[in-house]
Amino acid sequence: MDRRDVWIRLVGLLVPHDERHDWIQEWRAELTVSGGGMTHAWGAVSDAWYLRTEGWTMDGMLRDSRTAVRGMVRRPFFTALAGITLAVGIGANTAIFTVVDGVLLNPLPFPQSERMVSYNHEAPGLGINVPLIPHSEGTYLHYREHARAVESFAVFADANVNLIADGDPQRLPVMYATQDYFDVLGVQPALGRGFVDGDDVEGAEPIAILSDGLWARRFGRDPSVLGQLVDMDGVLHRVVGVMPEGSAVLEEEAWLALQIDHTSPEAGSFGLIGAARLAEGVTMEAADAEMHELLLRYAQENPDDFPEGALEQAGMDSDVKPLKEVFVEDMRSVLWVLLGTVGIVLLVACANVANLFLVRAEGRIREQAVRTAMGASRADMVRQYLTESVTLAVGAGLLGLLIGSSGVRGLLMMVPADLPQALHIGIDGSVLAFTAVISIVSGLLFGIIPTLGRGQNDLSLSLKDGNRSSTGGKERLRARSVLVVAQVALALILLVGSGLMLRSFSALQSVDPGFDTEGLLTFQVGLPSSQYDSPELTIDFHRQLAERLAAIPGAELVGAIGGLPLTDTKSASPMESTDRPVADGELAPLVETRQATPGYFEVMSIPILEGRALAWSDQSTEYRAVVISETLAKSLWPGESAIGRQIRRQGNEESWEVVGVAGDVRFDGIEDDPLPLLYEPIVRGTAESPGLATAMDIVVRVGGDPLTSIQAAREAVRAIDPRLPIILPRSVESIVSDSMQSTSFTVLLLGIAAGIALLLGTVGIYGVIAYVVSRRTAEIGVRMALGAPASVVLRNVVGQGAVLIAIGLGVGLIGSWAMSRTLASLLYGVTATDPITFVGTAALLAAVSLLATYLPARKAARIDPVEALRAE
Repeated sequence: MDRRDVWIRLVGLLVPHDERHDWIQEWRAELTVSGGGMTHAWGAVSDAWYLRTEGWTMDGMLRDSRTAVRGMVRRPFFTALAGITLAVGIGANTAIFTVVDGVLLNPLPFPQSERMVSYNHEAPGLGINVPLIPHSEGTYLHYREHARAVESFAVFADANVNLIADGDPQRLPVMYATQDYFDVLGVQPALGRGFVDGDDVEGAEPIAILSDGLWARRFGRDPSVLGQLVDMDGVLHRVVGVMPEGSAVLEEEAWLALQIDHTSPEAGSFGLIGAARLAEGVTMEAADAEMHELLLRYAQENPDDFPEGALEQAGMDSDVKPLKEVFVEDMRSVLWVLLGTVGIVLLVACANVANLFLVRAEGRIREQAVRTAMGASRADMVRQYLTESVTLAVGAGLLGLLIGSSGVRGLLMMVPADLPQALHIGIDGSVLAFTAVISIVSGLLFGIIPTLGRGQNDLSLSLKDGNRSSTGGKERLRARSVLVVAQVALALILLVGSGLMLRSFSALQSVDPGFDTEGLLTFQVGLPSSQYDSPELTIDFHRQLAERLAAIPGAELVGAIGGLPLTDTKSASPMESTDRPVADGELAPLVETRQATPGYFEVMSIPILEGRALAWSDQSTEYRAVVISETLAKSLWPGESAIGRQIRRQGNEESWEVVGVAGDVRFDGIEDDPLPLLYEPIVRGTAESPGLATAMDIVVRVGGDPLTSIQAAREAVRAIDPRLPIILPRSVESIVSDSMQSTSFTVLLLGIAAGIALLLGTVGIYGVIAYVVSRRTAEIGVRMALGAPASVVLRNVVGQGAVLIAIGLGVGLIGSWAMSRTLASLLYGVTATDPITFVGTAALLAAVSLLATYLPARKAARIDPVEALRAE
C-alpha cells in the first residue's frame, strides 16, 4: 500500500458515508497529479474540507454560537443544571491545579532559580526519617574552598530571637546565614548592603539585614534605620540593609551573619542547611559527582570526625537536587493524588451533562430531521451540537474560575503550614490556560456523545415514524447506559480512596502518642545567651517560672523541654554505653536528645517505668544524671536493668548515669515508631564548659480550657524578666492535630470529591431509569392491562438498573484496586487493598444506586394502563 492509498483510507474514516465517494474521487485525482506527496496531500485535504464545510468558518461558528446562547436562554433550567454541574467539576480542578502549579510546577521566584540547588548529604544507613543530612562548620568550609561546580555556596540555620525595641518585646523568626547567602538567592537588599567578606567570621561586628515587613512595622520605613543598633537577644546588631518585599524563603523577618571560627570550625555537629547556585553551564549531576569526591577527601583528611568505615556504614553521600524539592517533598504525592481525584470528579460531571444532552437530543429528533430534509449534512449537526456544548462549557468555565478562586483561599487555610513563603500560590496565566483547556475539552467530550451512532437515514425515518420508532432511541439509551456505568465506576474509585484515607486517619487518631494532651497549655521562651550565660542564672529562671506558673488559678503541674514531641525538632547524636562501647570504625546508633526540667514527665503524664525522673540537682556541675526511653534501654541493655549504667556520646570521655527509664513517646510523627530518646538536664556538658538550655517549650496542665491561661502565663514571665515575650502559645492538643494535618487535608478533599461523585452518579442512574420508564410507558400499560402484576413490573425495572449498577461496580472495583496503589504511601494502619473498605464502599454505592433505581421503578409500577394507552 503506497502513501496515496493510506491518505485515501484515512479520509474515508473522517468523511460521512454518503459523501465519501465524491471526496475520494476528487482527492485521488489531486494526489495523482501531485505525485502523492504528503504536503500536497494535506493541501488537497484542507482545501476540499474548507469547500465542503463552509459552516466551520469563523462567521459560521459565531452564528452558531449566538444561536446556542439563545437556545440556552430559552431553557434556563437545563442550562443552570448542566452549567452548575460542570462548573463544580471545573472549579475543583482549577483550585487544586492552582496549588499544584504554585507548589510543584512553578519555579522559585528568584533569578535563574533552576540553578539554585540543595547542597547537602544523605545517609540512609542511619535509619532516621529526615529529608537530608546538613553540614557541620567543617564540611561547609571544605566545600566552599574546593567546590568549582557552584559559583556560590552558603549554609544557614533558622532561629528565633527577642527583638527589644519601642513597645513590647517581640520574638522574631530569623535566619543565620553565611556571606554568600544572598548570592545564592540572586537577590540583594533594596536598601543598604548584604553580607560581605568577613561578616561571617567569628569576632566580626554583629550585623542584621531586615525584611521589608519588619522595616515597615517596627521602623516606619525610615531610611535612617541603616547604621542603627538593634537589640536582638541582648546583643546589639548593626542594621546594614533592608531586603525587597517577597524575598523571604520561609518566614524570616531578619537575616543575621552566621559567624564561624575559621581556624577551628566545629566538626561534629551537623545542623547547617546548605544551598548553592550552580556555575554557568554546570549540571546537577556534575555538581553531585564533585561533591561526592570532596566528601571522600574530607573524610580522609579528618579521621577523628569520620572514623574508618563510618561513611560506608551510614551510607553517607552527596545529595544535590533542586532547592525547591526540599520545601515541597512532603506535599508532592498528596497534591498529585488530589489533582487526579478532582479530574475524576470532572469526568463524572461530564458524564452527567452528556446524559442531559442525550435527553435534550431526544426532544430534537424532529427538528434535526427537518434540517436534514432541507439539506443539512451530518457535519452541520455535529457542528451545532459541539458549538452548543463548548459554549456551555466556556460559560461553566468562567463560573468554575470563580469557584476555583474561592476554593484556593479555602485550600490555603487547610494546607500544611510548613510551605515556604516563596511559593506564591494564586491564579495566574498558567491556571487560566489550564481552566480554558479543560473547559473546552469537557465541552467537546460531552458534546460529541449525542451525535455518535446517529446518521441521516435515522433522522429521515424520524419524519416518517416519529420519536418512539426511531432506531436512534436505542442507540442513545445504550450511550446513556454506558455513561451511567462510567459514573458508578468512577464514583466507586473515589469512595474507595476516601474510605482508605478515612480509615487511615481514624487509625492515626487512635494511636497513643505516649503522653496525655488534655488540658495542656504550651508556649516557648527563649533566654538570650548574652544575659543568661551561667548555669545558676539559667536554673534560677526556670525554677522561678515553674513556681509562678504553678500559682496560676487552675494550674496543676508545670514542666519544660527543649523541643516538644511532634514539633519537627531534631537533635540527635551517636550514643554508646560505656560498658559495651561500639567497635572502632563503627558508628553508634543515633539517639534523639532533649533537655528537660523537673516536672516535665509528670505534666505530660509520661510514665517512669524504672528509677526516677530528673531533679534540680541533676546538673553537670553537680550530679550527671539522665533519663532514657524504654526503646533506648532495650537497645543498649536488652533484658537487663538500665539504672546505674553509664552512657556517653560516641568518642567523648564524659559519661552520664541513667537514673530513670521513661515510657516511649512518638516524637517525629504519630505514624512513626517511637525513637530512642535521652532526656538531659537543662545544664549539660561539663562543669568547665556547660551547655545551657536557651529555647524551651514550657508546658502547664490546667483545669478547663488551657488557652484561657495565656495572659496569666505572659504575666508570670514578665514578672521575672519583662524583656522576654512568650512565643506561640497554644494547646498541646493542637500540636497533635497539626501533626496529622496532611492526612486530614487529604481526607477532607477526597471525601468532598467522593460525595460530589456519589451525588452526580445517583442523579445519572435516576435519570436513565426514569428515561427508560418514560419510553416504555405504553409497553408497561399493555402488560399491566393483560394482567402483569405491579410487583413484576417493579422487579423488571429495578433489575434493568441493577444490571448497570453491577457492571459499574465491577469496573469500579478493578479501577479502585489500581488506584489504591497510588495511595499506599499516604496510608497508616490500613492496607491499600483493605477488603473492609472495598466491600463497605461498594455496598454503600450499591444501596444508594438501587434507591435511585427504585424511585422511578415504583412510579412505573403505579402506571394506570388506561391512561398510558390513551396518551399513546
